[in-house]
Amino acid sequence: MCRALCDPPFASPDCDFGEAGWRVILHALTTAPHIPKEVEGLQSDFVNATDFDPAAVLRDLKWPVDLLQQPNPDTAIPQFCRELHKGAHSGDPVASLLLLGPGGAGKSTLLHRLTKDEFNAAIKSTDGLRIGAWLKTGV
Repeated sequence: MCRALCDPPFASPDCDFGEAGWRVILHALTTAPHIPKEVEGLQSDFVNATDFDPAAVLRDLKWPVDLLQQPNPDTAIPQFCRELHKGAHSGDPVASLLLLGPGGAGKSTLLHRLTKDEFNAAIKSTDGLRIGAWLKTGV
């Protein structure tokens, strides 16, 4: 079993992972060398969150939103992560794309074209790093 760092004795009044923190934690679960059978806090702090939409986090990760309706998300979500890690998940295929190149090469324009299905020559050059999600169904 794994406990979130906000559980006692580590708890503090300001301990709140928020949407971005949970996204990182859930993604890390799929790549960890050992995925725990249970993660306490998923039900109480993630599934029942009131300051962000847990379904939006799962959609961003391309995970099934019905994980939120499981009787025990503290075990169901880590089980899904183990299946995903082993390649045993039978849901929609998930892939990652990393675009590298010199400034002005058109990486942001290509990403816009793929995600919005339209060409826009007026896209400004990205300063730094851009992480985006792209859901393509019916492929």
